[in-house]
Amino acid sequence: MNIEKAKPTDADWLDEVIKIEFPYTEFTPEKIIERINNPKYLILISKQVNIYTGFTELELFPEKKEARMNALYVQDGWRDQKIGTMLVEQCINECKHKKIQRLFLLVKVGNTGAKYLYEKTGFVFEKMHDKILDGSEVEVWAQEI
Repeated sequence: MNIEKAKPTDADWLDEVIKIEFPYTEFTPEKIIERINNPKYLILISKQVNIYTGFTELELFPEKKEARMNALYVQDGWRDQKIGTMLVEQCINECKHKKIQRLFLLVKVGNTGAKYLYEKTGFVFEKMHDKILDGSEVEVWAQEI
């Protein structure tokens, strides 16, 4: 498994996935490329040979020494193979390298699989978020780095 920073050539695949998995974001390939090129964001892609297997996006807030994991996705046929764990661990390593002290994320209340992964990788439930996301209550999970 290879994890690398996303390139503009990855934008079409990311757009397809985001439209299905995160439709409330209203992204376009152009917006994705803007994020790929913006140092405030870090999009990591996982691949097996030349097959996309997943991605994650970090949004950096260096002035606060914080980062938010905005998305984590693993393709259906590649789940339960530690890809999500590897992507989260790579995010944590990138945060350490950038002197980020706190990493947080939002997760839907009913997403038990994601919460299991987050707990396994060092995140803890912090509080309920004040917004509804895609019709679901949302929790804030975080970890000190």
